[in-house]
Amino acid sequence: MYKCPNCNEKLILDDGGYNCINRHHFDISRYGYVNLLLSNQKHSLNPGDNKEMILSRVDFLSLGYYSFLRDKILELINKYSEQDDNVYFADLACGEGYYTNYIHESIQKYKNIVTVGIDISKYAIIEACKKRNSSHLSDINYCIGNLMNMPFYDESFNIMLNCFALLDVKEFNRVLKHNGCFIRVLPDYDHLYELKQVLYDNVILNKPKDEKLEGFELVEKVSIKDKISLKSKKEIFDLFTMTPYYYKSSKEDMDKLSNLDSLTTIASFVLYVYRKI
Repeated sequence: MYKCPNCNEKLILDDGGYNCINRHHFDISRYGYVNLLLSNQKHSLNPGDNKEMILSRVDFLSLGYYSFLRDKILELINKYSEQDDNVYFADLACGEGYYTNYIHESIQKYKNIVTVGIDISKYAIIEACKKRNSSHLSDINYCIGNLMNMPFYDESFNIMLNCFALLDVKEFNRVLKHNGCFIRVLPDYDHLYELKQVLYDNVILNKPKDEKLEGFELVEKVSIKDKISLKSKKEIFDLFTMTPYYYKSSKEDMDKLSNLDSLTTIASFVLYVYRKI
């Protein structure tokens, strides 16, 4: 389902890479992903989340604190693909593949599924591939790409996921099949409230996003939350480093976390399910 980002012609897998009829070639890396991000689509040498942020996320998510969110996403995907014999699933801004790999591995036990994960961060895609490879998962394709100009054909997917990332509504609509569903996950108003209480003198609650998306109908909205108890300095800093607060906080604010050996905080999310109309 890949198309050439240079000329929009079909990409064919051949000789360790992807080629189009206009002789544009894209190698498959040793980890098993393809880089379809053109140099003119980059805003820096290594765009997206950096290596430190990705490794902190890998370590934190491996502890299972967000498994309740992962399970709810899977539940919704099962619900809205129940009538589909074949699932064509795209995780748009897939990050390190925590949700991508789990969803694919779960669904493939009882249904045909082909999965694509795309992210602009090279470091994220490398970690996603490592986990996929170690779990011996087939039919998961990872690529580096831009969500504002995705290297996929029109109406490629019947289920799409976007967690905590910016989106291009027209582009998301373009690659989703008619009547297909798109799940958007965002932090709820009180997400990580207690963590922010430690960092900041005045805690600002997260503002709700506009629920209306052109070309989509909102068919379900689900809010979930849990209290998570972090048990070490490393766990606290891994959680902090994987959030935007890491880049927005002063050194003085960050130093407040160094005094903590444990922390209990709310993890709170809102999930929107949209159907293409």
